[in-house]
Amino acid sequence: MDNVLGVFTIFIADSVTFFSIYLMLNLSLNIERGLAGIPNFGLLLSYAAGAYITGSLGGRIAMLITGTHLNIDPIENSADVISAVNPLLEHSAGLSIVYMLMMLLISAGFGAFIGLIQLGPVIRLREDYLAITLLALAEILNEIGRVYKPMLNGPMGVSVPDPFSWAGRDLRFYVASSEIFLIALLIFIYTEYLSRSPLGRVFRAIRENETAAASLGKSIVRYRAIAMILGSAIAGLSGSLFTLYQGSITPTLTRFQWTFLPWLMLFLGGIGNNIGVLIGTLIYVFINRIIIMNKHYLAAILPFDIVWFDYISLGIVMALILIYRPQGILPEKPYIPSRVRRIIQELTKES
Repeated sequence: MDNVLGVFTIFIADSVTFFSIYLMLNLSLNIERGLAGIPNFGLLLSYAAGAYITGSLGGRIAMLITGTHLNIDPIENSADVISAVNPLLEHSAGLSIVYMLMMLLISAGFGAFIGLIQLGPVIRLREDYLAITLLALAEILNEIGRVYKPMLNGPMGVSVPDPFSWAGRDLRFYVASSEIFLIALLIFIYTEYLSRSPLGRVFRAIRENETAAASLGKSIVRYRAIAMILGSAIAGLSGSLFTLYQGSITPTLTRFQWTFLPWLMLFLGGIGNNIGVLIGTLIYVFINRIIIMNKHYLAAILPFDIVWFDYISLGIVMALILIYRPQGILPEKPYIPSRVRRIIQELTKES
C-alpha cells in the first residue's frame, strides 16, 4: 500500500511539473500571439535555447559556484562533473539555489536574445511566411545541437547538476515540483498584469489594426520587439527549468511536443486570455496523464501502435476546436480600465 501511495504521489508531483512547464511556455506564446498577434511557430527555438544553454553551461556554472576544479571537458565528461558537484549541492541549499537562479537568469537572457534574432522575420514577413520561417529556424538550432559536439556532446546529450538534490532523495521530486509551480505562478501573475497594463493594450491595438496603432504614434517594430523578447525569455526559462528537473538534455526536442501542443492548449483555453490558457493547459495535462496511466489498456484495443495516439488525438481535438469552438473555452474579453469604466457609468447616468 505504501509503495502504491508513493508511486501515486510522485506521479502527481511529476504532473504538476509538466503542467507548470507547459503553463509558462503557453503564457509566452499568449504574449506573442494572443496579445501582439505574432504567429510564433518557432516556439521550439526559444524553448530549446533555454534548455540547451542550461545543458551547455550547467556543469561549468556549478563548478564555478562550488569551487570545483577538474581538468576535463565538462561537456564530454559531464558524468564526472556530476559526481564531483552533486554531493556539494546536496549539502548546501544556498549553493543549490544560487546555481539554479544563475541558470534561470542566463537562460531567460539567452531566450530573450533569440527572440531579438527572430525579430527580423517578424518585421518583414506576413503571417503565413512568418510561421514557416520561424518553424524552420527552430529546426536549425536542433540540428546545430546534434552536429556540434562542444555544445551538447552531440546526440548523446549531457547531464546537468541537480539544484533540487539538497531536499534529499525522498523529497527531491516534491520540492522540485513545488519550486517550479511557484515560478509558473509568478509568471502567470506577471502575464496577467501585463495583459491589463498600457503595454498590453498597445499590443492588442497593434494586433487588431497596425495602421490605426501607427497613426497614434505607436512604433510597430518596437512593440513587436518587446513582445518577442518577453515571450522568448519566458520560453527559455521554461526550457531551463525542465532541463534542471530532468537532470539531462539531448538535442532531440520535437516540434510536436514544444510547438504544436502549446498551440493546441492555447486554442483550447482561449487566445488572449491568460485564465483560458491556464484552463486549456490543465485540461490537456490532465487528459494526457490519464492516458499515460492507462496506456497498457489502450494498447490492447487500439488498431494501431500506441505511440501514434498522441498525434492522431491532437489532430482530432484541433479540428473539433476550430470547427465548433474557435474562440476557445474562455474567449478573450476586452479589458476596460476602472477610470474609463467610471466615466462610461457617469455618462450613462447623465443620459
